[in-house]
Amino acid sequence: MKTDTLFYELFQAAPQTFFELFQITPPCPYRFESLTVKASEKRIDGVLEPQTEGQTIYFLEVQAFPDDVIYWRALREVATYFEQRPAVKENQWQAIVLWLNQPDDPGFGTLGALAQMPDPKLVSADLLQLLNQLNENSLTLNVLRPLIVESEREVRQHVVEWVENIRQTPDLDQHVEERLISVLSQLIEQKFKLLSYEELSKMLRLTPLRETTSFQEALKEDRVERLTEQIQVKFELLPELLEPITADLQKLDMPTLGVLFKQILRLDTFEQLEHWIADHLPKRTA
Repeated sequence: MKTDTLFYELFQAAPQTFFELFQITPPCPYRFESLTVKASEKRIDGVLEPQTEGQTIYFLEVQAFPDDVIYWRALREVATYFEQRPAVKENQWQAIVLWLNQPDDPGFGTLGALAQMPDPKLVSADLLQLLNQLNENSLTLNVLRPLIVESEREVRQHVVEWVENIRQTPDLDQHVEERLISVLSQLIEQKFKLLSYEELSKMLRLTPLRETTSFQEALKEDRVERLTEQIQVKFELLPELLEPITADLQKLDMPTLGVLFKQILRLDTFEQLEHWIADHLPKRTA
């Protein structure tokens, strides 16, 4: 699983960690969503929508690699969001690009004249700097600790303490606890290759990795990506035809995607593929 996906898992499970990390005081509860916009079937990975009408909407891009057009893409996602939701076009908004490695940030100069906006709606943030500003008992800090420790030895010494800090957070239900501890464990596994999730599970009595929400989402994302590649190669599709097919694949459940892996070899034309997918999409309820 990619590190950026784990951030979206964290903020979806506990939206308050987003506001804690960026030191924002929210005026109301928020929910975190990943949205697919209808016109282009492009996915917006992170949107925090207020549960009270008229409050600020936050857009988030977690960026782990250099990208000279990241700020243009972030603005495009904001524009597409409001284009399709004119009822909330008067809301204030803020777009944040969170850099896991600050030297990768190309700077706002890539936006040309837009970089001179007097009241910036688009900001960049350095993850390590934000984490170092948090209180030692911070929920967000304890979930993301693996990103700032330097050694596996330090992890082994303190991981139980980090988990206990997460569990002692007020008003956190057990399901959310397990999701956040799963994120912590997978960050450890990614950074310190010798520490496996299985070992951490035994130490911390965790839910098996394959049963966690984040693992299932990552597994589905990988299966859709592999199917998309197979479809593009077999039917030689142009990007404008491939995008809606990918969007439909994301609507299929895991067993159906597994069947399609085997079935695709028997499909001779792109039209047959379209019909097969259409027949297996979830039925809309009246």
